[in-house]
Amino acid sequence: MKKEDFLEILRDYLKKGFSEDEINEIVRDYEEYFVDGLIEGKTEMEIISSLGSPKEIANELLSESNIKNESKIKGKDESFFIELKGKFKSGLNKFKVNLNDKEHVKSRKKIEILQVLLTIILLPFAFSIVCSTIGVGVVLIGSLLALVAGTPFAISLINVMPEVKLLMVFLFIAYIGFEILIWQLFIAVVKLEKKLFKIYITWIKTNQLYIDGSIKKEEIEKSEMKIDEKDLEDDKNYKKDGGELDE
Repeated sequence: MKKEDFLEILRDYLKKGFSEDEINEIVRDYEEYFVDGLIEGKTEMEIISSLGSPKEIANELLSESNIKNESKIKGKDESFFIELKGKFKSGLNKFKVNLNDKEHVKSRKKIEILQVLLTIILLPFAFSIVCSTIGVGVVLIGSLLALVAGTPFAISLINVMPEVKLLMVFLFIAYIGFEILIWQLFIAVVKLEKKLFKIYITWIKTNQLYIDGSIKKEEIEKSEMKIDEKDLEDDKNYKKDGGELDE
């Protein structure tokens, strides 16, 4: 089992009782175990063996929180958003420092640059999306106010012109149905934007975890290199001193 498989299985079991934010925090904590273990020179299998089964970990966390497992039925729309979120997250996970790679320092620097560039590129889009969402929300609220304000006028019109009664009732029902449909779509889009934002923030935090781990590993490697150089120099001096004594 690989680290990615372990964390994904753990995430699936945690869905039985934890919110998405709580799951992200828990998974990030266990991902930190892997980072620390890799820095210490352990393999992923050794780290997984020390942690135990992801199912047992999830059950223990669920029991500690006194959370009852509940089966949840997800609709087609939610399944679509989950699939889209998964693809988005999968794409982001490709840009992560590999601590097992000997060239992790170069990889880290590339990821840091990429992270900054990606944030700069996404910021204008994110800002425009947020502004558009707020604008649409204001328009929808205005349409509700128009409905409330226009109802007395429609009633008075029906009293004056009874022949348009059926038409006004039909338009009123159609307008309400349209409002419900638009509001449902608007809420779904806002939820999707919120989820994508959380995924990106989680990726930034997780990526920073690996970047910090790479920095620690680089410091350890430099320290070990200095020790090796010192030992080599001492060995040369010892041989030199020994050779002089023999003469």
